[in-house]
Amino acid sequence: MRGALQEKWVCSRILIVLLSIIAMQTWLRLFLSLSIMVLIAIGISQMIALTKLQAGLGLIIWISITAYLCHLIITQSLQEATQPFKSSLEPSEAVDSTGKSTVATIEDLKIQLHCLETKLKQTNEILEQTQAIKQRMESELKIGRSVQMNVLTLTLPNLLKRKDIELDAILLPAREVGGDFYDFYIFREQESYLFEQNTCCFCIGDVSGKGVPAALFMAAIKTLMKAEASTNLSPSKILSSVNQELSENNPDCMFATIFFGTLNLSTGSLLYTNAGHNFPYIRRQDGTLEKLGQKHGPAIGVIDGLTYQESRTTLSYGDILFSFTDGVTEALDPEENFFSTERLSNLLATEKIYSAKESVQLVHQAVTDFQGSAEQADDITILALQFLGHPDATNKASELVIKDELLSLLRDDWE
Repeated sequence: MRGALQEKWVCSRILIVLLSIIAMQTWLRLFLSLSIMVLIAIGISQMIALTKLQAGLGLIIWISITAYLCHLIITQSLQEATQPFKSSLEPSEAVDSTGKSTVATIEDLKIQLHCLETKLKQTNEILEQTQAIKQRMESELKIGRSVQMNVLTLTLPNLLKRKDIELDAILLPAREVGGDFYDFYIFREQESYLFEQNTCCFCIGDVSGKGVPAALFMAAIKTLMKAEASTNLSPSKILSSVNQELSENNPDCMFATIFFGTLNLSTGSLLYTNAGHNFPYIRRQDGTLEKLGQKHGPAIGVIDGLTYQESRTTLSYGDILFSFTDGVTEALDPEENFFSTERLSNLLATEKIYSAKESVQLVHQAVTDFQGSAEQADDITILALQFLGHPDATNKASELVIKDELLSLLRDDWE
């Protein structure tokens, strides 16, 4: 009876310890701990009923099994306790956006850092080369702008000495170089015996596009027109010939609008051709404004084989011919409103203007004030010509002109 009570007491204690372990351990430890408790219970219950020899052997077996199970429990606990330290020393595993795991070691990081350093050096070298190229291009563009401005500046000494005409112009490229242009040349009897003396040729044009390509195309046009004008004073024939030359070899389909005129400085007779350009104005001496609203063909360089037409008018003493490119009328203010043709015509009609220079300065200042802080969107070019000659009906200059029929015969012989 007493032995049974002791056995029940031992089993109850074992059960209490077993429940405590269940509450504290994981399922593995629970299994191992349960095994130990069962062995303890079995061992104790058996040793009570066995002899000393049997009890000793059973105790030895029981202690061995219990020690092995305790070893397993302690080993598992140590592995869990040292896992954070192992994770910091062993390769770390990450998962990228594609779901694949990537293992990064210290050696991998060194290799990646070395690659980044190499790429950074290469990027710096490319950046330095790009900066050098940019500086060289800016320097060349500045030289090109200087050359272009020198070519277009009205500094002809013979023009400054003349009293029968006043010319003034301004060209403001939107970039370093531009496609707008103007030109003029005066033929005298000594320079070309085929033409009457005191004939002024002038033109203003606007090439499609901006920058270097437009500037090169502009230079070609100026050269061709001046070469043609040296043997022909008909604006329509000059532009027809230039258009044919440009259209035959124009893979980039560039074009230019041009207003070309020839003014007889003895009579004030103006012969002109408008190839798709903005309509110029004539401000008469009495303040009235007249638009030269005839167009004689499209822009040059577009269609080969065209024959342009021409018109004629007469300038009296003090009259001002005002021509411009669309950079004037299409100038934008900060709210992106156009300067407009209406504003230009109202300005020329209402303001007091006494010279070509005053007209250029007036319009230039008005456009500048209108733009304000807005960036210049297009090249701006203005050319104004004031006739200051005194036509004389008894002038004998016409006697110096070779008849058109004779001139045609001479050209046919040359060809």
